[in-house]
Amino acid sequence: MGAMLLVLVAVASMATAPLPTRYTPPPFATDTEAVHYVSFTLDLQTFVRQRSALKRAYPLLDWTTDGCSAPVVGSEGRSFNFRSACWRHDFGYRNFKRLGVFNEFVRLQIDEQFRLDTGTTCAPRVHTARFRCFAWAEVFFVAVRASG
Repeated sequence: MGAMLLVLVAVASMATAPLPTRYTPPPFATDTEAVHYVSFTLDLQTFVRQRSALKRAYPLLDWTTDGCSAPVVGSEGRSFNFRSACWRHDFGYRNFKRLGVFNEFVRLQIDEQFRLDTGTTCAPRVHTARFRCFAWAEVFFVAVRASG
């Protein structure tokens, strides 16, 4: 009787659990508004998790990426993984350029978002790895600012 009761309780609790909601990106009047939303409004986790839904919602945008084009180091190391931050950085550069609205102010915004995104990936790491990760994040940011 006790096992049956546990099964019933487990089934009942699952039946009342809310189903995950499907992410639907908002519609925008212009591609520039959509690029701004994806580049600056979404948090990095949503950008990564919902990338497929975003591609379907905004199919005319350039979703290509070469990851982090940092020579020797690449996108990830023992104390960091900036792959997703580089995806969004590439997205911003490519699309704002394609739309003809890329200028030094927009470049700085995209680069600062990259700095925030790399920091976001560093934050959950254990103390010593976090320190090294933040140091690498700053190296990547300086390199991006220098190379454009």
